[in-house]
Amino acid sequence: MTPQFVSFFFALLSLLVVAGIVGIIADLATSGSLGVARTLKPVSLELAAAIATTCMLGSLYMSEIANYTACRLCWVQRFFMYPAAIILIIAVFTKVAALKWIALGLASFGIVVSAYHRYDQYIGESGTFCDVNNPCSVRWINEFGFITIPTMAGIGFAGVITLILLNTRKVA
Repeated sequence: MTPQFVSFFFALLSLLVVAGIVGIIADLATSGSLGVARTLKPVSLELAAAIATTCMLGSLYMSEIANYTACRLCWVQRFFMYPAAIILIIAVFTKVAALKWIALGLASFGIVVSAYHRYDQYIGESGTFCDVNNPCSVRWINEFGFITIPTMAGIGFAGVITLILLNTRKVA
């Protein structure tokens, strides 16, 4: 598989996650009339684990196989996503409720870093976090004209947050 194909595939997965988030929010806003939240709640923790694990594996593919150099902000996002993936997998199998709250905290910090990183790419100036030789503003991929690596990471964090919150919510 070429890096272009893999990037396109992950961008499509990101759009699927966005559709899921919109579906869950729309369903909850309409008091569950769509049935999306009711359908996804029983597997919400598993889906959150799958999203986080896919993000982790995707970032490893990008750096280790496609040879994209991770910038400092990418590393910070990894710092939040990788443990979230492992913690969510453990949470799925052990049913320890506290673990999902830890993963929620990690994802909440991670989405802030992703938003800043995306902003940095948008304005095209690397902030104080970035290395002059490996600026955070570099767009290794740009699918559909707007989906970059930090965009996908941010969507991944948003999906994890949404699904963990859905898991803790009482759904009609």
